[in-house]
Amino acid sequence: MSVIFYSMIFSMRYKRIILILFILVSISGCAHKPEEIKPAEVLFQEATQLATKKKVDKATEIFMEVRTYYPGHDLARKSLISIADLNFDEAYYDVAMESYKEYRLLYPTDLDASYSLYKIGLCYFNQMNSHDRDQTNTALTIQTFEEFIRIYPDSPYVSEAEQKRTEARSSMAKHYLYIGKFYLKNKNNAAACKRFDYVKHHYPDIDLGEDIDALIVKSCKDTTEAHQAPENHE
Repeated sequence: MSVIFYSMIFSMRYKRIILILFILVSISGCAHKPEEIKPAEVLFQEATQLATKKKVDKATEIFMEVRTYYPGHDLARKSLISIADLNFDEAYYDVAMESYKEYRLLYPTDLDASYSLYKIGLCYFNQMNSHDRDQTNTALTIQTFEEFIRIYPDSPYVSEAEQKRTEARSSMAKHYLYIGKFYLKNKNNAAACKRFDYVKHHYPDIDLGEDIDALIVKSCKDTTEAHQAPENHE
């Protein structure tokens, strides 16, 4: 009996030792996993190649790995702007805009901070509606490019920003003109007068191909509503 008993004890101890060794090996293997992470330069190159092939999701994933594993590396900064540009090029403007905004928040004094603000303006610009529809993105385009031109007057993108701002202002002016004509057609001369007068005084540089003075005379002759801003951007 004793021989059998001791044999069982030995067997149990042996199995326990094997189990412990297995656990130690497993832990040791896990402890070395971080060493298997590729260098930042390799990850960035892989992501860049994927971006060139328009594999947006995978490229974004690897750019994020650079930021996660190497947060203090210069390539982490470049990865963020690359993510933004990649999504912008694929017309994912809302996603791109978030990355550009994050870049400006994290690297406010960096050279690409000005570039990011310019691209934010383009994100709004590329989502503008026609003048007969909602002009929220048009207003944000004007606001963003005016901020950009004010803060970065020496940027190489200023000329393009001014051009886009002018296009957005033209769309906004046409919007007010469109609304004014709608009111005039429906015999609401007071509302029409306000829109036409607003266009004349806030967009004097915009050629709308209309005789704005004639429209003002027609709509404002029986009202004192001139020179007041419209209540909203219908």
